[in-house]
Amino acid sequence: MSWRRRTLTLILLILVLVLAAGALAACEAEPEPGPVGPAGPAGPVGPPGPAGENATASQEFAGSETCADCHEEIYARFSLAAHPHALPAVSGDEAPAYPYDSETGGIPGPPEGYTWDDISYIIGGYGWKARFVDQNGYLLTGEEGEATQYNFAYERIDAPAGWVPYHPGETLEFDCARCHTTGYQPRGHQDDLEGIVGTWTFEGIQCERCHGPGSLHAANPQGVQMVVERDSQLCGDCHLYQDPRTIAADDELSFGRHQQQFGELYNTKHFALSCITCHDPHASANFADEELNPNQGIRQACENCHWAQTTSKNERHGAVDCIDCHMPPMNFSAQGDPDLFIADVRSHQFAINPDPNAPQFSEDGSQVMPYITLTFACKQCHNDQFAVERELEELAEMARGYHNPQPSATPTLAPTPTPEGTPEATATTTP
Repeated sequence: MSWRRRTLTLILLILVLVLAAGALAACEAEPEPGPVGPAGPAGPVGPPGPAGENATASQEFAGSETCADCHEEIYARFSLAAHPHALPAVSGDEAPAYPYDSETGGIPGPPEGYTWDDISYIIGGYGWKARFVDQNGYLLTGEEGEATQYNFAYERIDAPAGWVPYHPGETLEFDCARCHTTGYQPRGHQDDLEGIVGTWTFEGIQCERCHGPGSLHAANPQGVQMVVERDSQLCGDCHLYQDPRTIAADDELSFGRHQQQFGELYNTKHFALSCITCHDPHASANFADEELNPNQGIRQACENCHWAQTTSKNERHGAVDCIDCHMPPMNFSAQGDPDLFIADVRSHQFAINPDPNAPQFSEDGSQVMPYITLTFACKQCHNDQFAVERELEELAEMARGYHNPQPSATPTLAPTPTPEGTPEATATTTP
């Protein structure tokens, strides 16, 4: 075979191999996908996955001092109010300081026979009274004859400050922390003290008790908003005694119970309003501060809504404020005198029943009726100690139409006979 033939044969062989390789590659290539067909039936549900993380799990309590970094003015008022001082811890050999000790006189010391080393916490102490928690977490009750509660003076009834018994001989757990602390949990024992029911993050009612944990807001104020709850139910979490449909009376004294303002409000027409309509929740309702809290936390005065009543009242009571009659001090916290019809906490019922025979309490004495009788509205002043004493029937007559416009003498002209017998116009008055 000549070299030409061999060369041609080799070229043809190579061409055949190339074509064969191309054909083989074409056979092995993926075909173009066709159109998507209809979905088939759903398959069986798989096993559940792990639970997701709570969206608020990363929130932590930052503390009121952190809030103060931005909210300086609010914090300044708040630090003078009762809420943050509801349960101060005792450390050292002196009582914790309160904002208005100069006015109340402060707590003079621990109960007789005890030192501050025997006390873990003080309940209250801002006003009215102070109770104490011992180093085992139980309320300090003492033995028979011991006085373990300190009452502040109440000038209205000339009641001096002093120590009084508090359930002597009894063993009482401290189960009040839900309304005296921030970040409360009803499990465990704070500080491992067996008498304390539950645990908490901060003593006292701090900012985050009402606004929720604030660590994320503190880190990103523009991106994370705090809770701003304006409904009265938030106040009712603590300012309520049992069922809001009833107003509880004191078991022993003829007064209502203290700290049930929400229950009282619930039974009035003012329940259409919210607590913060009238009250600044960050300010003291007990003490005034000339710069920070001149109105004792009052945001809306009675006369701003009830202007007709305040301008049509009996002038003999011109120096009396609306709340003196419509929010009388008929609820008992620490001091009161049933004979004078005066206790140390004002009512939030407002409406006065002018019926002289209307009862103020239920037949068994366990509940306060949903109105204020003349006994507490009027006789807190009209008794034999403070002013002219008056009977209920006389007070009822004075109360009828009390806020209605009073008649006034209006000059008119009427003819009167003259000596000559001809009429002559003279000025007279008609009611």
